[in-house]
Amino acid sequence: MNKKKINTIAFIPAKKNSKELKNKNLKKLNDLSLVELTILNAKKSKLIDKIYLSSDSDKILKIGTNQKIDVIKRKKNLSTYSVSANPVILDFVKNKIKNNHQDNIIIYLQPTSPFRNNMHIDLAIEYFIKKKLRFLVSVTENKNFFKSLYKKNTYLYPFFNDNFITNNRQNLEKIYSPNGAIYIFYARDFIKNKKLTFRKSGYYIMNKIDSIDIDDKEDYELARYLSKKYLKIKK
Repeated sequence: MNKKKINTIAFIPAKKNSKELKNKNLKKLNDLSLVELTILNAKKSKLIDKIYLSSDSDKILKIGTNQKIDVIKRKKNLSTYSVSANPVILDFVKNKIKNNHQDNIIIYLQPTSPFRNNMHIDLAIEYFIKKKLRFLVSVTENKNFFKSLYKKNTYLYPFFNDNFITNNRQNLEKIYSPNGAIYIFYARDFIKNKKLTFRKSGYYIMNKIDSIDIDDKEDYELARYLSKKYLKIKK
């Protein structure tokens, strides 16, 4: 009996609305929108078999059609400001992957990570498969974790021990945070858990520049500045 091929499927979520930065996924760096950059890098990947783009925006969906990838018109209830990634992914897996959950690896690629490229994607997929992981998330070092403060009324308080604030960073344990660039998991596991789960997660470490995640105008202006030097992809 022949063993079924494990398919690797990129899923790109790109809704129209954004609270912090209007039409965020259509913002351009070096004449390419954030959604175009993500599609082009997914297409350049040597390990991705199929690419889906999900959006409630006809303009964004047209970009996907022009790039000859599969597009999904997102439901209204999955396009609000408050909706998280989990129900969007679940709807996709249930309705598009259908009965072959066990044979598909999902690579979730958000357009807001413009410096993540095809090499990052392929190295992460290779590591995921080689180590027989169930979940992988891209991360960057969080150098300020133990030095964090929170605001209460008119004062600041340390999240942790006061001693951490003045301690040399080199003496503190390395801590990592998800950077939003790459999530990899089996469709079967997502159907079971109905959410991204980070317990005992595999990881792919990216540097600070490649980890830039565009949430607001300041992030976008920084990305525009850095794109002149670090962003080389073309149509």
